[in-house]
Amino acid sequence: MAEGSGQSRFKILSREEALGLDPSVYRHACHAMLHAPLQQKLFDMYDMRWAVMMQMRFDGLIGFPGGMVDPGETLEQAVNRELREEIHYKDSEMPLTAKEHCLVHLYEQKKICLHFYMREISLAEFIQLEKDAIQAQHFGTEVLGMIRCPVYTITKGEGKPVRGFPNFLQQKFVGNAQEQLLFGLEKCKILTSDELQLAKSQAGLTA
Repeated sequence: MAEGSGQSRFKILSREEALGLDPSVYRHACHAMLHAPLQQKLFDMYDMRWAVMMQMRFDGLIGFPGGMVDPGETLEQAVNRELREEIHYKDSEMPLTAKEHCLVHLYEQKKICLHFYMREISLAEFIQLEKDAIQAQHFGTEVLGMIRCPVYTITKGEGKPVRGFPNFLQQKFVGNAQEQLLFGLEKCKILTSDELQLAKSQAGLTA
């Protein structure tokens, strides 16, 4: 569940609306979902489908790599810097751009706009990022480790526990990370709307 679960606290804005807010009142943060096609089967039975990168944070909550926009930074400067600091992302070689900016959530209570980026990379690039992450500046402090979100569902028959993605949705997510994940999986056609709704139901999440 999301930290402080319940009805969504977030309002969707356009990029332009978010950047038009009073900068003396509203702050901005940027996070990114990096994902890669994964043509593998788990136990020769379950199609693993995609590798989706998330991380275990210092506070024990799950989220996406990213963080606050510093004064004077653009959104893209901020998201690339944060990825470099948190996962040793080589932003000089493949920087995230405004074209990959796909969602803004406004958290009015905390006066913060949460920007979300998505990029598909190759599996080889994804695995290299996992290996390189331990060299990142914030590894072991702000970031405790990388996590792959399981996007498959394991069923053992009627009355048996459902595992995989529905279980993952029951974990503790920071802020709007769960909403970002659900949005990203559908937007990138990793899971269908029906698959997401079923998983949410199996996880005991309200609509």
